[in-house]
Order: sequence, then structure tokens, then C-alpha cells
Amino acid sequence: MTNRTGVFFALLVVCLVGVTAFAGVSITPLATDILLPPGTAHEGTIMLGNAGDAPVVVEARALGFTTFKGVSILLEPDMDRFPYSGRDLLTITPTELVIQPGAIATFYYRIVMPENLYPHGGRYVAAVFRVRPPAEEGEVVVAMQLASLFLLSPGVNTAPSLHVENARVRQDDENPRLIRWTGLISNDGNVHIDDEQMEGFLQITDQDGIIVGQVSFNPRTLLPMNVRRLTVEWLAPDTLLSGTYQLKMTIFIHGYGPVENEPLKYTFISLVELDF
Repeated sequence: MTNRTGVFFALLVVCLVGVTAFAGVSITPLATDILLPPGTAHEGTIMLGNAGDAPVVVEARALGFTTFKGVSILLEPDMDRFPYSGRDLLTITPTELVIQPGAIATFYYRIVMPENLYPHGGRYVAAVFRVRPPAEEGEVVVAMQLASLFLLSPGVNTAPSLHVENARVRQDDENPRLIRWTGLISNDGNVHIDDEQMEGFLQITDQDGIIVGQVSFNPRTLLPMNVRRLTVEWLAPDTLLSGTYQLKMTIFIHGYGPVENEPLKYTFISLVELDF
């Protein structure tokens, strides 16, 4: 199990009116990776702190989530069509609690991975907390939502699969030595790819195969059935001449290679005419 103090894609905050009243409300962990084989369960705690000067009411529930352009999207039950949603796997107690100023509240969760998964693969669920002040009769209620995200892998018979399309290489209009590789990167597998599992390299060679530049980058976490635009920039040296160059994009995914301790490797090659 891996807890994260920073979230790998933007934590969704929903505001009905405003959030100034909740500036002191915090949540930990933001995101947790859990290896949970079929037929097993995991229990843990989520902490919400109220550093404000007024009490808040917190209501807890479980929602599936996916991502769009790197932002996590919470899926309301009537809109949840994501086949890898884990909404039904998570229970949270208590479901409602008042947190006094300066206090920290503990919520307990339990996740059960079913024996039989269909479709087989990872599951993605959020513990969602609606935070509001105690309601007074006739008041307009101001509320926000915070989420603790769970990325669950059953382990067996799971693997990511990268696919790149619409790859383009362009020179910047104002600075032609600034080269941008862009493309749509998708995960066609059945489990997420953790940003800590992936590493990428963009290698530039001339027509003689001589390396003239290299850039390293770290793609962000990618859930199954998700697509994200990837942009990698390289600043060509002033001494580089105009001509034909090969840009080789290589992405390694650790933990899923066919041979132990060897990563999956994906390579995408583009030939481009650079004019300086």
C-alpha cells in the first residue's frame, strides 16, 4: 500500500457557493495505491482536520472516479458507467460527523475486492466528504467536497498497455530551437499506470545516428480507458544545423515486464525536418 501526500492529478473540489468558510479543512491521505487480491479486504483511516474557527458538518459517501485531461472526475451513481469503478467496494464510517474548530476527525474505511471481477482489472473509488456549516433555518447552505482517492489493483492477470496516436513534432513560432513533441497517450490495459512506475526519454539523433540531444520526463498516472495529451519539449543547441532528425520517444513501465526486473518498453519514432 502506498499513501501519497501530493495528489498525482488535481483533487476535485466542488463548491456550491464558495469555499472561504472551509479554508482550514484538510484531508489525508489524498490518494492511496493498494494491491488487493480478489477475495481479500483492506481497512484503514482517513483524517479530516478543521483548522477554522467554526464547526463543520461532514457527510461521507463512496463514489467511483475516472480522469479527464489529468483531472479526477467523481462519478455520481446515475452517471457512473465506468467499468472499473469501485463504488460498491468501499464502506465508510461514520457517514456523518461534526468537527469542532481545531479538532481532527477519524473516518474508518473498509474495501473488499470481490472473488470474481467483471471486467477483470483495477478498481477506482473515492471516499468523498461533503463539508458544510451547521444549517440554520432559512440559510443558504455553502458546501464543498473533498476526496481521498483509492487505486486498487487485484494483482493477478492485470497489465497496462500504452498506445500513442496523433503524434506531432513542431518548432515554436517565436523560438524555432524550441521543439515540442505532442501526442495522445492512452492506457488500453486493465489497470492503472502509476506515475512512479513510468519513466520516459526523448532522444534526438541526426541522419548519421549521432545523438544530438535527450530529454527525460515522467508521464503522470493513467487509469484504464483514459487518454491524456503528452507534451515534451527540447531546446536544440545553437550549433545544431537544419536538417532531418529522428525523435525517438521511449517509455518504460516498471513492474509489468515479461521478465522479472525488466520493464515494459514502448518506443515511438518520428522523423522531422528542422529548419533553423
